[in-house]
Amino acid sequence: MKKDEKKLVGTLAHFMVSDLDRAEFTAFLHSMRDSLPTIRTDLAQFAANWQDREEFFFLRNEDLWNDFEQLSRRNPDLGVALIDGNKIDSIASFYEEINAVYMSSESWKIGSLDGFDDLLYGGFGIFKDATSHAIVWKDIDHSSASLGIETTLAYYQGKLGARSPFNQTHFQKKIEELKAGQGETYFDIVAEIIRSHHKITWIYKGHPHHQSVYL
Repeated sequence: MKKDEKKLVGTLAHFMVSDLDRAEFTAFLHSMRDSLPTIRTDLAQFAANWQDREEFFFLRNEDLWNDFEQLSRRNPDLGVALIDGNKIDSIASFYEEINAVYMSSESWKIGSLDGFDDLLYGGFGIFKDATSHAIVWKDIDHSSASLGIETTLAYYQGKLGARSPFNQTHFQKKIEELKAGQGETYFDIVAEIIRSHHKITWIYKGHPHHQSVYL
């Protein structure tokens, strides 16, 4: 894969997760014509399919997202993991989405924060051999709310109990911190894990504030 493709895909990803500006998006797609001799057919076809569609602005963003998802799935070497935040309503559905995106080639699934951390290190999953990849997270506000304080409290409370094998003092402290407005939510922990992996570029609405290349 050429660096030009990373630049184009990274910029497309920012459009995918942000409020679409019709003029800017159309201008960018037209500018891709200059790169046609150096980019793969699938990427050129994606641009061609959308650059002259006058109706795209009136379509649901999901239509554009679905086309971008198909492009990414057909070209795993592009290194783009697309997370649909609207599919995440709980801790269980978070792992369902992560497994659907990353673990389709594996016969087993992950289901813990440690497992998620290990996944991002590589060695297994669809990007097991990638030196870098981008996580493109659409509708991240929905995910953040779904994995917020209430969900996290329920998660910690589930660790308590007379027969629980978990450290009771530790989780009781976590509960008290959350109730005091000082603790991390489940989403905060997920975000911290992602940010700890420097080979990963995390693209979502509002951050980064510019359209950048992922490396």
